[in-house]
Amino acid sequence: MMQQELERVSTLNTTINDDGAVLHDAKEEHVGMGGTMKGAQGAMSKLGRQDIRDAIILRCALVFYWIVVVYVLWTRIKIPFLP
Repeated sequence: MMQQELERVSTLNTTINDDGAVLHDAKEEHVGMGGTMKGAQGAMSKLGRQDIRDAIILRCALVFYWIVVVYVLWTRIKIPFLP
């Protein structure tokens, strides 16, 4: 009976040590991912700013295009509703 209990405790101790090693490895991996996540967050915010800038540039280009179209129509055709 004592032998069985000693084996059970020994197995339990080995299991706890193995689980501790797994948790330690997971913690180290998690800490390593922190730097990666900060870099990814910086890249995502940079892409977001670039997306906003591209949308502004696109809208300005469309406004400029329509201004040019109206100017050409006004000078060539003399649209009456424009002064």
